[in-house]
Amino acid sequence: MNNTNGNKEYTNFVNEIMSLRRFGKKKGIEVSRELLDALDHPENNMKVIHVAGTNGKGSVCSYVANCLMRMEFKVGLFTSPHLVDFNERIQVGYGDTFTRISHDDVLLLGQQILDINIESEITMFDVCLTMALLYFKKEECDYVVLETGLGGKYDSTTAISCTPIASVITSIGLDHTKILGETIEEIAENKAGIIKPNSKVILSSCIPPKALSVIEDRCRELCIRDSDILYVKKSDYSKYYALNKLIGYQKTNAKTAICTLQSIIQSDKDSFIVNYMNFCKSKEEHCGSDCSKCVTEDKMCEISLDEWFDVNINLGISHTMWQGRLEKVSDNVILDGAHNVEAFQALYDVLLDDYSDYDIHIIVGVLEDKDYMKELLLLKSIAKSYMTATIDDARAKSGEDLMRELSNNGCNASYIGSEEDVARFINNFVKKNSENSSVELYNDLYVVCGSLYFVGNVKRYLWQLQQE
Repeated sequence: MNNTNGNKEYTNFVNEIMSLRRFGKKKGIEVSRELLDALDHPENNMKVIHVAGTNGKGSVCSYVANCLMRMEFKVGLFTSPHLVDFNERIQVGYGDTFTRISHDDVLLLGQQILDINIESEITMFDVCLTMALLYFKKEECDYVVLETGLGGKYDSTTAISCTPIASVITSIGLDHTKILGETIEEIAENKAGIIKPNSKVILSSCIPPKALSVIEDRCRELCIRDSDILYVKKSDYSKYYALNKLIGYQKTNAKTAICTLQSIIQSDKDSFIVNYMNFCKSKEEHCGSDCSKCVTEDKMCEISLDEWFDVNINLGISHTMWQGRLEKVSDNVILDGAHNVEAFQALYDVLLDDYSDYDIHIIVGVLEDKDYMKELLLLKSIAKSYMTATIDDARAKSGEDLMRELSNNGCNASYIGSEEDVARFINNFVKKNSENSSVELYNDLYVVCGSLYFVGNVKRYLWQLQQE
């Protein structure tokens, strides 16, 4: 296949998928169930870690997957949305590397799904989920880490027929209230819909008491034992030095992932023991019968099973990088996909605690259907300026209108332009910074936020500029 033609075919096909409706007439769980029925449920017998929550889902999924693959498991990772390329949504990790689904497999599996004749209208997310499960089956993944799309109770991912080995809830906040519910309790009930009988349940420290009570009621209804409910705040993390390198909500999400891993190890210990024994055997064969090299270097041949767990969890946490979440483009530029009140509060806490010596400039693009002003004003006390942009999306708020609204609320605001203009500004700034052309730049911190779509588009344009 000619690369140019192949890339064009892939791009056109992805555009076709992304142009499908975001929400159909039926609930996601109903549509995906029809698709999975037609495909004889490719997810059967998969060991699934199912993750829901208002914020932190993607980060927790990535931490869990990174740690599992360090322990020599083949791990399927399904997350959304993508920031630059569609195939970010579907990845397989093994050893120390994640590989995204190939463009050819997107075309092959995607067309297979679109050719299925079912009664319901297929939405974009149903295609993405089904494609991921078909791909993970093809790749014979040992574990599958599955991030929900929206909610939990009616989410497409909840259509899976297998019982998750772990059901994780990362946080509960007021987001997507028109769909998930107007109150914390209603949203908690929706998120708790991922929980199935006989699953271990992991509950983050970010869940407010009212929401926690609703989730615990759901567990009782399903006769889940108290011993199978793990509270992140009650676990011991003293052995995990990797947490010391994290800041703000990164540390909270990593703790949720560690608690989840502890649960998985307890539930499926025989699988871990097999991999540990294979690890020990490979080290002995590599080092020789006396293991002298290992003893003098890192003594890995002498490591116990529990130490092996902890070393690999630390390695997995340390090497996890999640795009668009406190992502440092340079020492003076951060990309963060904060797009709701809870996420902006978390971003505020990080900026206040770790960047108080900087002059903070907020570069922001938002969607009209969000409570954007409440979110942005959370940063007012620490922001020296706001620079607004217009997202290339039908639901976007005009950057010029946003600038005026911020000015009317007493903020120092200016209009920067399009997402491409933002990328050009950042690229020029990063180049000046790297060339040390102006010491005055040192105390400026630019934070790109407001929407994951905005952050993703800026990343894509930035990448294109850096290829020139």
